[in-house]
Amino acid sequence: MTKFLVLLLSFTSFQLFAQGVDEECQFSESLCGLQASFAAADKELNDVYKSINNRIKSGELSESTLVDAAELKQSLLSSQRSWLKFKESNCDAFYVLQSGGSQRNEARMECEIEMTKARTNYLKSWY
Repeated sequence: MTKFLVLLLSFTSFQLFAQGVDEECQFSESLCGLQASFAAADKELNDVYKSINNRIKSGELSESTLVDAAELKQSLLSSQRSWLKFKESNCDAFYVLQSGGSQRNEARMECEIEMTKARTNYLKSWY
């Protein structure tokens, strides 16, 4: 189930990115701009995550931390899955908080962008 969620979120992010690049956005100009910003933030997060996994696979992180590569990989995977669930729940709550307003969709996208950028910075600083 978790792998399905990660794949679904990745596919959704890819669709948003592809939509912003290849097709005309079907939403308001502000929401389209936010979707493009989210796609860029999500791509950076994915690139950083892949880079960390490559460093784990090459043994670079295992040597510097004296921790087994398999343990590092599993720990990172578990952390990322937990973070994805947290981001979804947190932005769902933010959406509900804003549900009385006309800008709730934009507010949700802003939540996702902010949290994605924060996660990217966190991964960069620790790995």
